[in-house]
Amino acid sequence: MREDPNFVRDQFPCVGEFQFDIIRREPLPDGDIGLVACSRTSRRDKPENYRKGVHFFVDDTRFRKFRNNVEANLGTYSLYRFLLSPDFSRYREMREWQMIEAIGMNRWCGAWWQSKGLHVIPSVGWGSRWSLRYCFLGVEQNAPVAVTTNGNRRDKPGYLYGYDAMLERLDPSAIICLGKPFPEMRGPIIYVPYDYFGREVGDGRQ
Repeated sequence: MREDPNFVRDQFPCVGEFQFDIIRREPLPDGDIGLVACSRTSRRDKPENYRKGVHFFVDDTRFRKFRNNVEANLGTYSLYRFLLSPDFSRYREMREWQMIEAIGMNRWCGAWWQSKGLHVIPSVGWGSRWSLRYCFLGVEQNAPVAVTTNGNRRDKPGYLYGYDAMLERLDPSAIICLGKPFPEMRGPIIYVPYDYFGREVGDGRQ
């Protein structure tokens, strides 16, 4: 049991007081960027969808199994061009330990997928302003990252505060944004229209 990576989760380089695993910086894939929701991936998907990445900006219930079995769907996900690290929820109403756990699992899953040869781009998110102390740890500077504006429009000021902090801390080389960016968002944004079921996600560089 103590050697089971799903239990121990300590086999990768880590950083910070909470020892978040590091998702290594990888280049942005060449060409157009498209995304497919993890809940719509399939071994019988359309060939053109395999040229896209897999996102996890959906309800946690659709990928919560990774907490106990990160190998779930590995064969299917390996068919796609790249993965975003899983976006476990971080609501401001949550207790701090829940947000820390959500970010820790995001980083560990991404690092584990990389160890299996998959191309991973870290998804970045934040919750309370206190979470800005640690929510960018485990993501290397100047790496491409992914964010979403979906579900964040009710608290635009809070979202933009965290977004600006991300720009300052990480200086990302590219920002894949699933959902329409706010006009105030700066940086090298690649807009990908949001479709919950992953049907109509084309490239929308700006």
